[in-house]
Amino acid sequence: MFEIAGTVTLRKGESKRIRTGHLWIYRNEVVHLDASIKPGDLVWVLDEAGRKLGAGAANPNSLICVRLLTRGANEFTEEVFRERFAHAIERRAHLACDAKRLVNAEGDLLPGLIVDLYRDVVAVQLQIAAWERRKDLIVEMVREVIKPRAIVLRNDSKARRSEGLETYTEVVGNLDGNVLIKEGGIEIEVDVVRGQKTGYYIDQRANRLMILPLVSGRKVLDCFCYTATWAVMCARSGAREVTGLDASETALDLARRNAARNGVDIDLRQVDVFDELPAMARQKAKYDVIILDPPSLAASRRTVSGAIRGYIHLNRLAIGLLIPGGLLVTCSCSYHVTPPIFEDLLQEAASLVKRQVAIIMRGGQPEDHPALLAMPETTYLKCLVLRVM
Repeated sequence: MFEIAGTVTLRKGESKRIRTGHLWIYRNEVVHLDASIKPGDLVWVLDEAGRKLGAGAANPNSLICVRLLTRGANEFTEEVFRERFAHAIERRAHLACDAKRLVNAEGDLLPGLIVDLYRDVVAVQLQIAAWERRKDLIVEMVREVIKPRAIVLRNDSKARRSEGLETYTEVVGNLDGNVLIKEGGIEIEVDVVRGQKTGYYIDQRANRLMILPLVSGRKVLDCFCYTATWAVMCARSGAREVTGLDASETALDLARRNAARNGVDIDLRQVDVFDELPAMARQKAKYDVIILDPPSLAASRRTVSGAIRGYIHLNRLAIGLLIPGGLLVTCSCSYHVTPPIFEDLLQEAASLVKRQVAIIMRGGQPEDHPALLAMPETTYLKCLVLRVM
């Protein structure tokens, strides 16, 4: 299962990025790939002189044709895999929260493997062929180390399609409905089988908690509210009025249950945010706090320019709806939109509506979503709190 199946040799000059710690090798960086290599095989990666750069998981059919798992002449064995998996979980043992990421792919040196914990249920994403081929071993490891009552294989992500893998969801163990978690003093119902990502935006945990001291007595608008975690937390933290917008009626059904479960009144509307914000502007609506947490608008470098236009449009509309002194909590989960690009587009959005804005808080990924400094792609989440003047 962990035998080396062949070698991949890089073109001259392509090894520098790998030597500094990057884990991805693109097909156009390869001068030779053994014809016998199949998706999910383990391979040695060699530089142009034949020196070993590390062992990796290969997929000749993918744009990212190798993801490195070791460096130098170190092999990637089952023992190494089990040890790395266990250490990732140990590093999160001190986190006293119901929902947390236990394995964060490249950030834990296990590219393409996501493991999320929701109380006593684990959601797993096998995003590359190497892990799909070792699915039974991974399920066994989850059972041994975490001991959940159920494992949900959420193998329905776009990442799998780019690997040429089928998408599916499979439940192993006893799961009789949604999972209830607690966060920030509220209880949230999570659909780990059909919900977005693995059911919940775990990566926004610290950012949600960061803004709670700012919302008491304020009128709050939560755009792209999904199942209303931001909105419910704001209502429980003393916001005088909270509105949530989302296009998905399925998500809003869950949002309504979450609001009722926590004893708060939220005006939840099924709308397209891109249409609703201009309508609100025409009605001269005003808010004290607006939360913008849209889905990723830049899936690739080719779509960055369009994403920037989309972010400018959204943030311009939101800034225009805020009272003087109001707060915009604005997020981007597109790693192609870097922090400098994000701040520049926010300044442009403000200038279009002739408002000044000041950054008063910065947020990002929590500690259970580590990012490799050698891989800018692993730093994807930006969250800024702006005061609008």
